[in-house]
Amino acid sequence: MTAPAGNGDAGSRTAGPLSLIADPTFRKLWLIGVLMGAMRWLEMLAVGIWVYDLTDSPVLVALMTMLRLLPMALFGSFTGVIADRLDRKLLLVLSLSLMAGAAGVLALSAWAGTLTIWQVGLGAFLSGLGWSTDLPVRRTILGESVGHDRLGPAMSMDSASNNATRMVGPIAGGGLYAAIGMAGTYAVAATFYFVAVVLALLVVYRVADKEPRPFALFREIAEGFAYLRRSRALLGHLGITIIVNLFAFPYASMAPVVGRETFEIDPVRIGLLLTVEGAGAFAGAMLIAFLTFPNRFRRVYLLGSVLFVCCILAFSVVTSYTAALLILAVGGFGIAGFASMQSAIMFSEAPPEIRSRLMGILSVCIGAGPLGILHVGWLASLIGGSQALTVIALEGLVAIAVLVWRVPELRR
Repeated sequence: MTAPAGNGDAGSRTAGPLSLIADPTFRKLWLIGVLMGAMRWLEMLAVGIWVYDLTDSPVLVALMTMLRLLPMALFGSFTGVIADRLDRKLLLVLSLSLMAGAAGVLALSAWAGTLTIWQVGLGAFLSGLGWSTDLPVRRTILGESVGHDRLGPAMSMDSASNNATRMVGPIAGGGLYAAIGMAGTYAVAATFYFVAVVLALLVVYRVADKEPRPFALFREIAEGFAYLRRSRALLGHLGITIIVNLFAFPYASMAPVVGRETFEIDPVRIGLLLTVEGAGAFAGAMLIAFLTFPNRFRRVYLLGSVLFVCCILAFSVVTSYTAALLILAVGGFGIAGFASMQSAIMFSEAPPEIRSRLMGILSVCIGAGPLGILHVGWLASLIGGSQALTVIALEGLVAIAVLVWRVPELRR
């Protein structure tokens, strides 16, 4: 069993981030994550602007983001069990191919002038289906390839690159949408997903020997949940994941709405709101990669989550675009603490034989986001985008306080 992050001499570290650069397997998996993240944010922002311009409906904007996240909630546990049984490299290639194909078909539909909201929603769902494999497949391969000594730096660097895509993806999405419309945006996404497929085919990954046993999908899912019930600390960890995805990350789906309603800005400057948040998250994740040791994983995770939610609350009440940019940049440091440690904690404490299953359950918790998106979209339709963000941020802070009170292991 892998040693828990906070036990024994876990405060020491034998290898840092720079040793990962020379690892060809890490480089390919890391670059695949960069491409996936950039295209995810590019598509999400372009779709949000397109839907809001077409319908003036915050609910439909939120629905598009919800459809992208829904597969995590629906299929995360199943994906984790399947990833424990099948070749993870094959699953990675298939999921990336699905995302490339969906974007390509939508590009052709937009070019032909026949693109409809239901097609965009279906495309978002299929892209989310591919994305739902990231934790139990790509990140698990990445963690296994670098070993326990480099796990913290590897996950932090992967998080840093993902957050860097939040700098490029949103502003590129706004710029591409303004310049070449939805057809060009989807064409770019399809091209980069195809490059990711090629990189996945080049990954060298040896399938670990597995003990032969009958395949029992629901029993194996139950085994994963049974393990979690014996670990209050991991249950609390998953609780924080659910809260942040319910009450913090949904703010991104409201960026087009707040940008139009509160700041009255164009698509490029709407994209810049998410870009500066990504810049802060990138800087924070790189700092964590060099400075954070395993015995600090939980502290960084909790404090980062609280900082992020507090910044969403501050963002919701300002009327200055410049102040909003500064607040979201600070919030990015909170995202870095949350996202870097989210996978590292689960991976380091999970027994290897059920690791993908627990990462799949983590995906389900991340998949709570669609409920938060529906919640904030419904609130925005009643009281406006900024006021809706105020409500969900306050709800999130209260929920974190209650969870930390009930699960004191989160503070240790």
